[in-house]
Amino acid sequence: MDPDTLLHTLLSTQTPLLPQPFSARLYTALAWGLVLAWGALWLLRQRGVRDRRLLLGLPLFFLLWCLWPGEWSPTFWLRLAFRAPSLAASFLCAWALWAHYRPQSVRFAPLDELRAWVLAPALLGWVLLLDTFALGSESLYAWGFAPLTLGVLVLLGLLPWLLRGALGLSIVLTSALALYVLLRLPTGNVWDALLDPWLWILLQADWLRRKWRRA
Repeated sequence: MDPDTLLHTLLSTQTPLLPQPFSARLYTALAWGLVLAWGALWLLRQRGVRDRRLLLGLPLFFLLWCLWPGEWSPTFWLRLAFRAPSLAASFLCAWALWAHYRPQSVRFAPLDELRAWVLAPALLGWVLLLDTFALGSESLYAWGFAPLTLGVLVLLGLLPWLLRGALGLSIVLTSALALYVLLRLPTGNVWDALLDPWLWILLQADWLRRKWRRA
């Protein structure tokens, strides 16, 4: 293969690989289950609940409820309104749940490490938001289907570990990209694997809250 053909292949966005319908549906249910389970646990902890049965039972209920098929599942309505959480958000929620129930087996804190890098996903989200208005000649979102973009993001995913020793965050990012390579979840676009609107909003809200407390 000559260099021009190779470069064209790496930059091509015309033949994207999309996830299989079954794996996409299963992932959507599991991802929303993890997100709602983490949300329920976070609310219980914010309210100061100490009952171990409630701390275990309510998140588990939401996780199993999202896996329930049909219109009686919250996944059905969440998928219609918001599609699916990103792979990164799903990994972060799973890690947070694991850290709560098995704290002795957790060595890293990717959620805390992500706070030190919050400006990167925040900036990416704003650029992608502006990209929806087609202000430029090229579409940044379309680049998410190009193989070269995936390779660049894998290298960037190692930066938190190489620059600041944030190994947990690098593990989450590279694991999300690895699963994306295998299954192309959730949409076949690599930006959707790393960031979703809810994660983007929560990261900025948390950053503003911390700035407000320091002020």
